Amino acid sequence: MKRNASWPKVFAYIGLVVFGLVLAYYSTAVATAGIAGHILGTDPYGDTLTMGGAVLITGMAVAAVFAFLAAANARSLMRRS
Repeated sequence: MKRNASWPKVFAYIGLVVFGLVLAYYSTAVATAGIAGHILGTDPYGDTLTMGGAVLITGMAVAAVFAFLAAANARSLMRRS
């Protein structure tokens, strides 16, 4: 399989990095709601807090993977020229 690096692909990866960071930022609100729900008794098992933690890990993983791909493609494009 041939991989073609191009600047639009790099910018698309950067957009996905931003998406991952926004997802991680949003997860803090979900986790805070989980803590409040546990204290108020509406979420006795802490499912929302667990989901907030899982979304945080997912968001950071998405950001890390696509940041690596963007950096690797930008580096190869810089070396060509």
